Amino acid sequence: MAWQDELMALRGEVETALTRILGEPVEEDADVIRDRAELYQLAASLQIAQMLLDMNEIVLSGTGRVESTSLMEYYDEDENSFQMEDLRDGGEQEEEEDEEEDVEEELRLTLFWEDSTECAVDVELGKSDGRIYLLVNGEEVRQQREVLETAVLDAFRKEMNLLAS
Repeated sequence: MAWQDELMALRGEVETALTRILGEPVEEDADVIRDRAELYQLAASLQIAQMLLDMNEIVLSGTGRVESTSLMEYYDEDENSFQMEDLRDGGEQEEEEDEEEDVEEELRLTLFWEDSTECAVDVELGKSDGRIYLLVNGEEVRQQREVLETAVLDAFRKEMNLLAS
């Protein structure tokens, strides 16, 4: 993982250099870049995007869409590129305003689909006050793959009203 850490740090340096060239102010410091790398590595190790893409393909027969609505780019291994927009074909990315100033970095991946209304399973990784958190539809879960899988399945069932009352 040290290699990926080095690559993420280099990526931050490149982004900073490009920002300077474009004449935009540079606001990120080493801590923000480190936080971003830490969240990216956790998201990759938990395979959050792939989990939601699999759910879309298998359960919804590809009729849903998976989006990243965070400020953080997501690396798509199949495309060998960083993407900010939908992780599949065509959707629009919504930009969010940062309402909480204590949140240093955040990565949110969401599976949207239509039932009788628009439904969503939202997985959010963030760092606030030096602590990493993982939320599924607003409820905090442990940062373990099996726990995350269960939480995502339960959130999907709840959205579809499949849970017994």
